[in-house]
Amino acid sequence: MARETQRLWLTFDGESSRKPLICEMSRRFDIVFNIRNASVTAAVGIIALELEGERDIVKQAVAWLETQGVQVEPVEINTIEG
Repeated sequence: MARETQRLWLTFDGESSRKPLICEMSRRFDIVFNIRNASVTAAVGIIALELEGERDIVKQAVAWLETQGVQVEPVEINTIEG
């Protein structure tokens, strides 16, 4: 299987931003994550995240995050490198 790295913006609402969802995701799925940037307030959390793993596992992890109320969108690499 092919391994890949995806760079994503995760947007959490106030309730989901207080849950350890990234930690739980890494325990449920065989993936490696790297937080590249984050801004979290009581109302909203926005995180630039890299996920690395088998393509199907990364897709499953993203789908799981979405079921937890997290909005997931792809990100351009130059927006998180700066």
